[in-house]
Amino acid sequence: MRKIFKKKFLSLALAAVLSLTFAATSYAHGYTYWTSNTKVGVGHFAYGETAGDTDSGTNYSLVQRFNYHNNLFLLSLRGSFGYVPATYTGATQGGTTTTGNVHYSLNNFSVGAGIDPRLMGGLMQNELYLSLGDLNHDFMASGSSFSNGANGYDESYQVKYLSLTYKNIYAFTPKVSNVFKLEYLDGFNGTATTKGLQGLTIDGYPTANNLEFNLSGENGYTIAEGARYRLTDNLSLVGDIYYSALFFKHSSKNNVFYEPSSMTHQYGVQVGVHYDF
Repeated sequence: MRKIFKKKFLSLALAAVLSLTFAATSYAHGYTYWTSNTKVGVGHFAYGETAGDTDSGTNYSLVQRFNYHNNLFLLSLRGSFGYVPATYTGATQGGTTTTGNVHYSLNNFSVGAGIDPRLMGGLMQNELYLSLGDLNHDFMASGSSFSNGANGYDESYQVKYLSLTYKNIYAFTPKVSNVFKLEYLDGFNGTATTKGLQGLTIDGYPTANNLEFNLSGENGYTIAEGARYRLTDNLSLVGDIYYSALFFKHSSKNNVFYEPSSMTHQYGVQVGVHYDF
């Protein structure tokens, strides 16, 4: 009799442990219809051209994402905004490198669709989706002062792109989930616009006019690792560390201007809130 009771007790205890560990699909932070993810971030930003121009500074960012989940279907809408006060080091004048303080505006908008399968009884969430996006990196220097009396000017990089994103969310406990993200970006249309060189003429062409060049190609990637901590059934704290790289190939030649190939890379941290509606 005691052996039977002991076996029943062990069976019930094991069932309780398994139910706490695997049964609740809500551990995956909500297979609900709408979710919102809002994060602010701070990170390092660096831009470099093969011609030698470099800019670096701190990126202050805001990221907002809305997702619609319906069984396996996922719709994603995302926007990010960044501001970077940066230090410019570039062309030489009289053998001395020109330096100055410049600013960047970084904006990125995308809409995507894909699938969102759940595994392990809902404990593991997998988002896989394609996005169509528009990226703008604006370099603002026309109002800046530079060493050696150099003239500043503005540039803007605009890229239409397709991206493939994979995100894995795994619930270790009812409150804590690990979040991993990997994204690849491929630009199919890009332009570089130069303007703001007031009073400067090259080969008889007034450069104060807008000059637009077609970029020959763009691609990049982002990797992020973070966590969610559930405060309530609907509200969680979120945070991650990330690294991203974006490569612009050289532009077409136009009116004696030419944009060389360049690379932008960033890394930093983001924190915020995740809400399930």
